[in-house]
Order: sequence, then C-alpha cells, then structure tokens
Amino acid sequence: MIPQQISLRQSTASRGSWKDIMDYIKEKWDKDYYITDFVYGNGQYCVVMCYSSDWDGQAIRTGKTFPKEKVDELWNKDYHITSVAHDGEDWIVVMTGGNTGLNAQSWFTRTKWDDFKSEIQKGWNDGYDITCVSYGNGTYCGVMSKNLNWSQSWNFISGEITNKEMDNMYPDEKIITDLMDANGGLFLVRSGRTPYDDQGLFKSSSWEPLNKKMTEYWDKGYVITSFCFYRGEWYMLMSK
Repeated sequence: MIPQQISLRQSTASRGSWKDIMDYIKEKWDKDYYITDFVYGNGQYCVVMCYSSDWDGQAIRTGKTFPKEKVDELWNKDYHITSVAHDGEDWIVVMTGGNTGLNAQSWFTRTKWDDFKSEIQKGWNDGYDITCVSYGNGTYCGVMSKNLNWSQSWNFISGEITNKEMDNMYPDEKIITDLMDANGGLFLVRSGRTPYDDQGLFKSSSWEPLNKKMTEYWDKGYVITSFCFYRGEWYMLMSK
C-alpha cells in the first residue's frame, strides 16, 4: 500500500502469465497509471493501478533472491519500494518515483518467523513503519519506511478466517495497511494515523463477487488498497 490518498481512477487486472500482465501494465503506464499493489496467487498475477499526476516513473525489478543491487540503483535515483510479491520463482519489486509520501526505507528477508518479527520490532524502535510485506519460497520479506508517524501493530490468524473474525478485525481506530499469506496464517499490518479512516475487507474464491464489491465501493468513494491470496480465496481491502 502507498501511504497517501490514492486516486479514485483505478484499474485492476488478473493474468495467468508474466508477459500478459506486463503488457497490461505497460499499456496503463502509457496513460499515467501506476501500480499501487501487485500480488500473485493461484497461478494468477493481480495488479491494481491508479492514475496519478504526482508520481514520476515506475519500474519493476525481479530476482531469484531479493534484487538488492537493482533496488539500491533505483533508491539512488529517488525511487521507493511501493510493492513486493513472490510468484513461486522470483521476487517482484515495484519501485516508484515522485511524490509517493515515502522517505528513507529499509528492507529485510528472513527464513525464520521469529527473526521476521524481531526485525519488525527493530524497525519500529528506529522510527520506521511497515509499508510492504510478502512471503515466498520459505522466506518472509518486509519493507519499512521512515517519518510516516503511523501507530502500528500486527495480527496473525492461523487457519481458516471466519466471517466473525472478518467482522472483528477493527477493535480500535487502526486500519489494515497490508496483509499476506505467511506460511499457514494470515498476517495483517494494522496502522493508525494514516490518510484513511474507514475500510472494508472482502474475500471470495472467484472474481465475480469481488468485482461487484469493487464497483459498489468505488461508487461510495473507496479505493482498493491491498490484495492477498490466502487458503484458496482472494482478500481485497478497500479504504477511504
């Protein structure tokens, strides 16, 4: 999720091949749309894009391991990491230039769950907030950014997510700013003091119900802020 208000002019696509999803992305880039979320699940690449006049350039970098050198190169050009995914073979890192609202960043990968949690706490202690999380091929990845002044916590829910749990994910004023399938459980990043104050979380094993929710909530002024595939279902966050 990008930590700023996202344009209501959004577009989404799901494709089964890398070439097809990149063709869609390039077509939208030519029309000044930028990726705000990129995920992979159930053999499908899913991308959310929005129109922006504030952002200036976007690039995708990939690697069998997290592409550190490619990320460093774009950091030096004032790009920031705005989305991370893993497609079962490669890490996919989306980096964006312009006014993203992000400042100094750090990233880390860990193969052990306890080490991943410890790195998040270290980042919080140093004044960073979580902006992206992803999991793939036995490795957890976190991206953290500084000077956002969010108030964060996280939840881990194992097994199937019931409707009751879906209804009780907002015990305070925090909203969910990212979520991922964390090797057997749903990991949710919850943040306060973001630009958003209301949210809906929806899930379905097929796209048709989610497409209906998109249209319904777009009409109410909500935007898609995150997707995730977990235990045979797509999870969609819409915020305003």
